Amino acid sequence: MIRRLALFGVLAGALTVAGCSSESEPDRPVLPQTSTSTAAWPPTEPAATSEPSAAPAASAIDTSDPGELGRTVVQAWFSYDTRTDVNRNDAPVRAAELGVLTDELDAQVRLAVEVPVKATGDWVQWAEQGATVTAVATEEPNQGQANTESKYHGMYRVTSTVTDSSGTEIGSDVQFVAVVLIDNGDGWRVSSVTTL
Repeated sequence: MIRRLALFGVLAGALTVAGCSSESEPDRPVLPQTSTSTAAWPPTEPAATSEPSAAPAASAIDTSDPGELGRTVVQAWFSYDTRTDVNRNDAPVRAAELGVLTDELDAQVRLAVEVPVKATGDWVQWAEQGATVTAVATEEPNQGQANTESKYHGMYRVTSTVTDSSGTEIGSDVQFVAVVLIDNGDGWRVSSVTTL
């Protein structure tokens, strides 16, 4: 008797829940809730979710301007979100996903991410605070490297700003990055990224 009452209770509950939907509204899939955090990724760009979007879509990238292309890649390469990135290797992979690296550099980047790297130093501290690191690159004179129609030497001053999960700036750093781009007739491609 108790089993029948329990079964009846379960069936009645299921019918009640099923009866709560309206016939005028079609069934809609349940979507996950997005974060309402004020710390967007990157913090300088408006975004509704907490997912990183440091890299623009590959189709939106102009490969006819090597200086601008280098800047775009450098910003993606050095911007991190410790809430979703395992370590610093994830950012170069996002840069590779832009589709503007040479095949050789793309392969190197994707191979490097497969090597387990223990998070240490600043990364551990940033991760404890749910921090994002946003890189802003500005092109500088390239120290006299000769550019040609098929090879471009870019030099970028990269200012990285570290912001905790509440949106408070907790640090910043400046570094210089050299980028070599080549054009084999199909648009510029990044062949190397080197921190100086």
